[in-house]
Amino acid sequence: MKIKLKLYGSSKMLSDKEILNIELPNNSNIESLRSTLRKIISEKHLKNSLENLPKTAAFFSDADEIVNDNYKLKNKELISMIPPIGGG
Repeated sequence: MKIKLKLYGSSKMLSDKEILNIELPNNSNIESLRSTLRKIISEKHLKNSLENLPKTAAFFSDADEIVNDNYKLKNKELISMIPPIGGG
């Protein structure tokens, strides 16, 4: 199945587009997506700058609701990824 991942903040380093198309096995959940993102970050040699992103980012459904790691993804679903924001 394919999902569309909308990128915000530092996650935009993963693509030159606002949306990253990701192929996942059927019946995947957010935890599967996090695992796939770790592989993408490694393959793109972005480990130094984005290593913690899959672990710390928040994910939102198309209805703008926060989804947890057990959330079952649907084919062609749009999911937003918001990295943590630091400041002071």
